[in-house]
Amino acid sequence: MDRIMTELTTTISEFKKNPNAAVKKAKKKPFAVLTNNKPTFYVMSPELFDEIEEILWEIRITPLLKKRMASKKPHIEVKFEDLMDL
Repeated sequence: MDRIMTELTTTISEFKKNPNAAVKKAKKKPFAVLTNNKPTFYVMSPELFDEIEEILWEIRITPLLKKRMASKKPHIEVKFEDLMDL
């Protein structure tokens, strides 16, 4: 059996009857839609999707930032307060 990655689930039959009711019932928590007791797809709020996208972006950008920080290229130190005066 496939692993279900959420606490909440619904069947595809119930979801197809009234998708909006399923979303409302979940109260912004992600849930799996099951077909034959296996996850077919997941439903999540736009806010959670944005949060996941942000985490993925950070994972992708971290190696580049580490490489740039290790670089011997000259850099200019800037104080945050100095930027506020602009």
